[in-house]
Amino acid sequence: MAKQPKLVLRESCVADMSAGWSAGSFLETGAGTGGMTRLWLERGFHGVCHDLGADSRQMMRDNLAVHGEAIRVVDDLSLLPEASFDYLLSFEVLEHIEDDVAALTEWAAYLRPGGRLMVSVPAHQRKYGKSDELVGHVRRYEKRQLCDLLESAGFVDIHIVNYGYPITELTRRFSNYLVRHETGHQGMSPQQRSIRSAQGKPPTIRRWLKVFSGNLVLPFKVVQRFFYRLDLGDGYVATAKCR
Repeated sequence: MAKQPKLVLRESCVADMSAGWSAGSFLETGAGTGGMTRLWLERGFHGVCHDLGADSRQMMRDNLAVHGEAIRVVDDLSLLPEASFDYLLSFEVLEHIEDDVAALTEWAAYLRPGGRLMVSVPAHQRKYGKSDELVGHVRRYEKRQLCDLLESAGFVDIHIVNYGYPITELTRRFSNYLVRHETGHQGMSPQQRSIRSAQGKPPTIRRWLKVFSGNLVLPFKVVQRFFYRLDLGDGYVATAKCR
């Protein structure tokens, strides 16, 4: 399946920011159908992942079965032992959660002291649009807001980069235009919209991805690096350490 341009750039940014990380155990929350999980498994990491959607968890099990015992999909995070993972990963999840501090604090309990966190979230509330509404985003983040969130959940040594610029300024506007008449999300809670979005894109987006897939933005994986320190792009990737 063709990848959205922003996903291609996010994956590249995640790889840049974790390039020096030693393979270890990870917990990934809100893992959807396992797209990001696969990237870590291919690098020799191993771990556990979870998603709120039962259908998503089954899709994840099917998608990641080739990795065997390196990955386990769990139905309930509370059954996991605390302080048992080297890394905590969560990509495009916190923006769906009203009480993001409580959620992140709960997840942090599964990290060993000194363990590392990596999260990604959409950037800049002024950019909130129909695409955000469609997938159940309750917010987009500002850099200071994200930093405060991580500190409130007990993390230190916080590093945040802003990815996607300049191409996502165009693709975000185009995506909002394509879905401007979508109504399938009406009557659904943010959680339901989030689960649905993890399992597939609206038909209008899928059609355009056949023409304008992520492959066309591959050069911007390099270009965006020049703007990581500037607050211009469409999303944030943050790393931090557990006390």
